[in-house]
Amino acid sequence: MSIDGLANGVSNIHLQQNGDQPLHNEAKKHRRPNRAYHNFSNPAVGTGKDLSLSNSADIPSIPYNGALASDNPYNPPIAGTEASVLNSPSMNAPQPTGTHFLPNQRMENQQIMLQKSFLTATDSVPPLSTSQYYAEDQGSCDPRLMALTMYNVPDDEHLRAATKLPVGVTVKPFAVLIPNSELPTVDATMESDGPMRCRRCRSYVNPKYQFTFDSKMICNLCHIKTNVSTSQFSPVGPNGMRADTFNKPELVKGSVDFLVPATYNVNPKEKTVPLHYVFLLDISAFANENKSSLAAIEGIRASIEYMIENQPNCKVAIIAFDDWIRFFNLRADLEQTQEYIINDPNDVFLPLQKGLFALPSEAMHVIQDVLVKLETYITDERFSHRSQCCYGSALEAARLALDEATNKQGGKIIACLNTIPTTGHGNLSLMRDDGLKKNLKCSDEFYKKLAKSFLSSWIGLDLFVTSTAFIDLATTAYPVIATSGKLHHYSNFNINKDEFQYVNDIIKSVKDTVGYQGMLKVRSSSGLSVYNYYSESVKNSDQDPVIPVLSRNQSFDVLFKYDDKLKVGEDVYFQAALLYTDFDGNRKVRVINTNAAVTSEVVEIFKFVNQDVVTSIMEKDVLTNLGDCNFKEIRQIIDSKVTDIFTQYRGLCGGSPGGQLILPDSLKTLPMYMLAFEKSELMKQNKTTARDNNRVYDYYKLLSFPSSQLSYKLYPQIIPLHEYLEDNDLTFYDENDQLLQFNNIETLSVRSGHQHLANGGCYLIFQGEKCYLWFNENTNPMLIKDLLAYDGPYNELDLFDGRLPELNTAINIKARNVIKNWKQNTNLDYLAVVPLRPNMDPYYSHVMNALMCEDRSIEMVESFDNYLINLHRNIKENIEKDKYVKIYKGSEDGHENFAQKFVHF
Repeated sequence: MSIDGLANGVSNIHLQQNGDQPLHNEAKKHRRPNRAYHNFSNPAVGTGKDLSLSNSADIPSIPYNGALASDNPYNPPIAGTEASVLNSPSMNAPQPTGTHFLPNQRMENQQIMLQKSFLTATDSVPPLSTSQYYAEDQGSCDPRLMALTMYNVPDDEHLRAATKLPVGVTVKPFAVLIPNSELPTVDATMESDGPMRCRRCRSYVNPKYQFTFDSKMICNLCHIKTNVSTSQFSPVGPNGMRADTFNKPELVKGSVDFLVPATYNVNPKEKTVPLHYVFLLDISAFANENKSSLAAIEGIRASIEYMIENQPNCKVAIIAFDDWIRFFNLRADLEQTQEYIINDPNDVFLPLQKGLFALPSEAMHVIQDVLVKLETYITDERFSHRSQCCYGSALEAARLALDEATNKQGGKIIACLNTIPTTGHGNLSLMRDDGLKKNLKCSDEFYKKLAKSFLSSWIGLDLFVTSTAFIDLATTAYPVIATSGKLHHYSNFNINKDEFQYVNDIIKSVKDTVGYQGMLKVRSSSGLSVYNYYSESVKNSDQDPVIPVLSRNQSFDVLFKYDDKLKVGEDVYFQAALLYTDFDGNRKVRVINTNAAVTSEVVEIFKFVNQDVVTSIMEKDVLTNLGDCNFKEIRQIIDSKVTDIFTQYRGLCGGSPGGQLILPDSLKTLPMYMLAFEKSELMKQNKTTARDNNRVYDYYKLLSFPSSQLSYKLYPQIIPLHEYLEDNDLTFYDENDQLLQFNNIETLSVRSGHQHLANGGCYLIFQGEKCYLWFNENTNPMLIKDLLAYDGPYNELDLFDGRLPELNTAINIKARNVIKNWKQNTNLDYLAVVPLRPNMDPYYSHVMNALMCEDRSIEMVESFDNYLINLHRNIKENIEKDKYVKIYKGSEDGHENFAQKFVHF
């Protein structure tokens, strides 16, 4: 798509927010105002040294447990007016944080949620995605399952266009909740038609349905009456409630699972089957040389052992490939496996019908024999190794195996790849990353057709890549993106440092799998309809996306458009319904409900915006319209969109002097997130390469990460361990060890800039996937000893297994608490801790440039402080020139509003 198309898409996002009611927080002392005024007349920029450029050896070390005399960062004064409270009794205004710095905002928000639960019936804007909190489902879903971009929705498109904000939702159907309990399951298999549903819009019964005395129910989305079947009938009391309301979870809970009859099956005439896995192993020469194939075998072994205990009905198959494809007979009655080899990768077929798949609990001795034989081949038969790789043909073989075993009911492929495919179907031997192909699209028709066949056969793909050389990830990983799978790339794979992470990621791929044959449908109240599902399976259209295999970390963004004017004073409802088969073969529908208020006041819209979802949808809109990857122009479009949003707020809501930058409390850190997005690995300029592995992998992560992980990726969290900490700092507040305390916020919050890191300090830095331990030669040795039980030379310290030792020292316990909290928030089972030392670690410069997102980048993208100055200047210029959308009251003509939208854009 062209840059013009991208500009049009970003500036005309047709999205709406709705959802849980506003957040009700206990009043804090010295409550900060709802708007932040940034005075740029007297910036006090920090004077700390840039550790990447200066020699830290000549600066005295900092005493352990001593308070640091930190630099005073540029922090404009905050002022403003009191936030007005919504008239609606069901809406409580969210607590303003009073800061436009992300580190402070995150900790303040977490502290607010220590002593209160999020009540979905009375609270609206959910806590930040980086906060851990308890939630109580009171008829509207936990916002971790589905969240809206705004909880006061504009009543028409003209008003929405005036905010420049999207109306949309983020759905994460299998998010981990607190308390960690499964959703209630409702057995609807005894009903031939399944759960009660609206006869018109086909929404599922939920707590907002109304029941009448004449055996009818009224849909809360389209307001149409539907007859209640005799078997589902229950008397209705004077209060309008059914007599069995509290015995039916679907009438009191915002999220439930329905067990549904065979009419909901992919093939209603065929019985569903448990999930089938295919492990696809690259045993080509380069994979064997760097021993990634051995690590993969260990991961496969551990995954299958996990299945025996936790997924006992699932079956597995193992296929290995180089330029041959090797199948293994896993029949339980065999003493050892039988191997079948296809030596022509251009002619793929199944050499055996029975025995390709087996239950691990019955055939583990045969599976072990396969893995031992592969290990022996890799380690002892080096002269037999083959350098070429038929990855495309191997994927085709795995598809044939699943189609044959399940009669095209689907399954999951877990593939390991180390070498670019050079033979067989999907041969990419002629592909070169010479910088001439200026896009990130799949460039081979075979992989496009393969992805399409995966979708039609309900097959999902998770891919683990261990190659340092160019492997054309944009093409080889396309089936991963199309099937909503998981991609892992281990740059510069080293068996000593990466094996533990690699093995854990393979296990996690199995552990996080919750089902397959998924179809998502998001419905909304009359007046709104889906404009776009951000899903490659439907080419980012309004068609319902297909998700062949479902996992806990998958999230889906949905954009809405206006079909009609909404009625002010009424709620607007949203329902996500995910039809799927669990890994035991049970057909279910997961139904998730939420709602928002409707308003005609622009101030109330901005007050109840969910910044995390807005950020996610704005980025998705950019990522799905990259076109020829002219990142300079893309950055300008992003800047223009951010400027438009705050110009509208300043023009329509602001009433303060023009010398002050006004940011709505709900969007105060949006500029930082979008600036960090512009500095991502994806947008780094390189004239000699356009489709390198790191760029494509970053594109995938930005496209697939859920909100919490995306937030940390864009703006890493930095925790100082050398500062004086109170007893309760970095300890868990609750008995379930879920809520981490940050009492001394001013000390614990560190901005992501070189100047904010103290020479001689010690920091934990988390960017969504890895945890870095930053320290240098001036860090107090006693601190290192208490933290790591190490008192040797600074340059010899190594964390071989990527974990902190378990010590009984205060600082070690606090550090492990921080890591545990990050793991919980992002649903990671293993979080590697990697040393990060200036003038020592070879990866230091590259990693620090990525982590320090507030600094000026090598692409000359501005520092955060300068970015705010330029943002303020552009907003002021737009206001002075009257370049913003006005709100015209009294116009009821929908066509006039529709035309107005295009006039202003």
